[in-house]
Amino acid sequence: MINIKKALIAGATSAAIFGSIVSNVFAGAGKAPLYNAPANFTCPTGAQPAPADATFGFAVLNTTNNGMVIAEVALKGATPNSTYAIYVNQDPGGCPTVATGTLTTNGQGNGNANVKVSAIAGATMYWVSAVGGGQVLRSTAVASP
Repeated sequence: MINIKKALIAGATSAAIFGSIVSNVFAGAGKAPLYNAPANFTCPTGAQPAPADATFGFAVLNTTNNGMVIAEVALKGATPNSTYAIYVNQDPGGCPTVATGTLTTNGQGNGNANVKVSAIAGATMYWVSAVGGGQVLRSTAVASP
């Protein structure tokens, strides 16, 4: 009986420590749809789609307390069998930016990528561009907390 009690206490302690670590690492996250918007964007807002514009997947952007921006990019129904350059834009201070990763779609135009970049001091808005396959896909911007 005592061993079970010790195991439960140890498990609860581990969960509390893990929970505090996770809450300190992930400072903020936001999910934004991707649109085919080659010219319709601004640095503070990202894509500026028309109401009827189709989406081509999404991006989830996370800022961390250790000065990183992590972008999870999921293309859906983009150009099949194509490679896209991935850009992580930050405003103010990092827009436009340089490609920081690539994503290759399958025969259905679907693909995923994870890109990690250093956060720019003072940036409060983040968005992704995926350029390839004859498309320029851009997400709307998400704000950091």
